[in-house]
Amino acid sequence: MEKIRLILDCRIDEVTIIGQIIMDCYQRDLADFQAYKPSKYTPDFFTALEAKKGVVAELVNPVVLTGQLKLITLDIAKNVEGLRETMNLLEGYVADASPLTVGVKDFGISGVRKKVNSGDVEGLDGALKTLITNTGDNLTALKEVGYTDDMYAALKATKQSIFDENAAQIVKEDEISALSVNNIGVINDFLKDIKGIMDDGKRMYKTKDAVKLKDYTFADIKKRLRHDELHTLIAGTVKLSSGALAGKVKVVARPSFIGKRGKTAYTNAKGLYELAGMKPTNYTITFIFPGGASYTIQADAITNETVTLDFKQP
Repeated sequence: MEKIRLILDCRIDEVTIIGQIIMDCYQRDLADFQAYKPSKYTPDFFTALEAKKGVVAELVNPVVLTGQLKLITLDIAKNVEGLRETMNLLEGYVADASPLTVGVKDFGISGVRKKVNSGDVEGLDGALKTLITNTGDNLTALKEVGYTDDMYAALKATKQSIFDENAAQIVKEDEISALSVNNIGVINDFLKDIKGIMDDGKRMYKTKDAVKLKDYTFADIKKRLRHDELHTLIAGTVKLSSGALAGKVKVVARPSFIGKRGKTAYTNAKGLYELAGMKPTNYTITFIFPGGASYTIQADAITNETVTLDFKQP
């Protein structure tokens, strides 16, 4: 995908946020701007700027495509997490089956578990390929101890589903990125107006108002934005199906969009967990109970907000 070249040195997801910050400052200082350049800063100027921001917002954060991507990511996570139980059951059949063409440790179950635990979907495809090959080579012995053709077919179907959905996830990410790349002129036209406001703001306040000067200084704006954006918290209580508080539950938050970092936490004795300091985006959150059962849902981390996400085991 072609690199996006913005006229302001920021991330594409920061464009509308920075724009809104400057527009809010402009509205606050409207009288000064109109006194400085009355022919430029007319009511029509701001109306047009708001319209540009609306168009740009849909380009950098397309609601429909983003919603589709979230569903794909959730389906992948559920299929991946479902492999935990599949590996537990298969392990029992492998332990009883004889003779095997490979040793139990080399059968491939541990490799799949490692990829599931790390969230490495691309690596999981290769691990599943090894496991499926060994399962097929030893199918007769496995069937003698209770394994079935349907179980084998389900394992292969899961691998194919994860592979297909991972490819679909990448395609959807590319579609979202393409909107910005193909409309870079529209985005930069909006940023040109924002930059113009910042430049005039600095000219007006450089010698008479140090506080407002910072409000229009891009380096200061970006620094504050990136410091503040990590003031996020997803927290809640986890309970067993009986209603009892669940301690030692592993809570794994992985971003629903490629290229962002996740986080892991554990519930305490009171069933409480906290996921703090994550970038404000959508996360696929998996609750892994001590017995190995896992459940996956999604939630948004939001800057300067505490998102309460309680979970009860079904």
